[in-house]
Amino acid sequence: MPKTTTLSPIIQTPHIAKRKKPPACDSCKARRVLCHPTTDGTPCPRCFEKGTKCTTTPVVRGRPPKKDLGSPGTTTSPALHENSPSAPPSPRDTEMSVFSSSRFVELSPELVRHLFDCFTHLPQYNHPMYRRQIVRNALTSISWQIHLLPPHLKVLAYCAVALSASISFDPAVIGPGPRPDSLADRSVFKHGADLRDYGVRRTPVYQALCAEALRLACEVNIILEPSEDNAASCFMLQFLFIEPEKSRPWASGYLSHLRILCDDAWAEENMNAQSATVWTGYLLMEVLETTLNRQPILISSHDQLLIMGPEPLSLQNLFASIQSVVQKRKEQPLIPFTVLRPYFYHVTRLARELYEKITGNYARRHPLDESCIMDFISALNHLNAICSLVFNNEDETYPSDALVCPPPNPPIQLSAGDSSLNLRSCAYIMTLSRTTLVLALHRELVRRAALPSPSPSIPTSYATSPARVVQAQAQADQWAAERIALLARQVHTMADLAVVEVASALRTMPSLPHMAHSNCGVVVEWAEYCISEAEANNGSVSPERSATMQILSEALKLIGYSWPLKSGLVERLDGCLQKQRLREHPSNSVPVQNLVEESMFLDMFPVPLDGDWTSVFTVPPDLGKDFLFVGNGTYL
Repeated sequence: MPKTTTLSPIIQTPHIAKRKKPPACDSCKARRVLCHPTTDGTPCPRCFEKGTKCTTTPVVRGRPPKKDLGSPGTTTSPALHENSPSAPPSPRDTEMSVFSSSRFVELSPELVRHLFDCFTHLPQYNHPMYRRQIVRNALTSISWQIHLLPPHLKVLAYCAVALSASISFDPAVIGPGPRPDSLADRSVFKHGADLRDYGVRRTPVYQALCAEALRLACEVNIILEPSEDNAASCFMLQFLFIEPEKSRPWASGYLSHLRILCDDAWAEENMNAQSATVWTGYLLMEVLETTLNRQPILISSHDQLLIMGPEPLSLQNLFASIQSVVQKRKEQPLIPFTVLRPYFYHVTRLARELYEKITGNYARRHPLDESCIMDFISALNHLNAICSLVFNNEDETYPSDALVCPPPNPPIQLSAGDSSLNLRSCAYIMTLSRTTLVLALHRELVRRAALPSPSPSIPTSYATSPARVVQAQAQADQWAAERIALLARQVHTMADLAVVEVASALRTMPSLPHMAHSNCGVVVEWAEYCISEAEANNGSVSPERSATMQILSEALKLIGYSWPLKSGLVERLDGCLQKQRLREHPSNSVPVQNLVEESMFLDMFPVPLDGDWTSVFTVPPDLGKDFLFVGNGTYL
């Protein structure tokens, strides 16, 4: 993913002469293995992976230097030595500066304050364990000099600073060149904008800040001491260092701290029925990322009960209960918020079952369990039915929201406290979470269909000769392959419908920072899906698919503001669209950006960029608090 970082905050350039490789560390030298030493004091990759202390004993070659022959009373001035160009940087200098390809960036108090202002736009800012006011008060008391914070609080602050660098518009982060004046600068953040250059320009500084946050976290051993601050730091670090098919120490540490904190008095004050929905949303962030990367789901069923509260209704009963409420009550705008917690609960449960029974390493060693596939498809259908029921007839129920329909003309101006943002957010996250499960199942069935279908051996009692045994075995293999192909076609149809829903959700996404940090991988994977489908059909796609691919391309160009995307991904999308346009109109050279009418797009940067993102998971205050889903089928 684009969040992968290097461990060295010193970025070399072609203008700098090639330096001699530093000596191997003591640990690698003792084990006689190849070492990849760093030059900034961070541990080498092997020591970092094993969690051992990385030290290097200097090797003295040749004759030692002569002692100073000056007067016995003369000593080297510490001040002069510190200012000497050959002197090594002090720890404070290391923490206060970042070297990038062509510029020296100092983490001045002004820059630190700017990055913390940017942090308020990110979904991680509202995590229940992030003590935002305490961190801000601590920084204010020391005039935003981040290096003066206590060790554990400093790790948390650096994690926040590193995440904020992904959306910062400060020239110290994105370098020289054009830049937005703010996150609400409509001259930059506009329909059809291509912001990928910003993501490339900010990468060196972003990687350096990530490396410093990682170094401090390892130095303080935050993974070993359970606390609110350490749990919040681990939560943020897992988004800074996500690598497919790798171990996830920070996610494991985050959940370990969370389990321990849930057993003490902290849970009585911070985990209650009102915050259960917020917790389900943040646990869902972790689940969706691991599902896309086919990694084990670290959240157990016990964790769900401990953190999310009592088990809700089954999907079938939940659908029937919602249907009854829709028919009997008039509080239609309240229904999405009452559905979120049980909906997220079931998505998390299904993601775990998907890995354990279908896509995981153990499941891949055995024949495909067709009953599990059918049960999973049924669950996905129930999730889809719940979404359709909750957001049915949006134009009548929510006339000012335009959840999935074209916006009115002129477009509606949203205010910071407008509940339409909350409703749009509900539709967005419910759609993205369900379609992620559909995509993961589709990819696994495609892989299985391409393999020889193993089938149970036919007992010899069913045949009187070896030839009939072979014939019966071949027939069983054929039937198994046909059943898998049938299931694959059914899920493929679901995926074709899901990608259209994803495009509709992107047209109503809450904001760019929210999408880039919560669902970037989902958009990338669906873009890959559309490209593979188009290439399989020799570039021929339907008009509906063309519109979908155009929306995905627009979204990726906006996500590029934060992260460098896969090389050639957007170009491949636009190339497929251009071929389709030329096929339909050979004599017309309409550019790709005009394939979809501008009226199909809602404003991708609504006014409440600085809104409280916990409102995505809770009932807005202006809608009242007298209609809450308890979890046992009861509505208050």
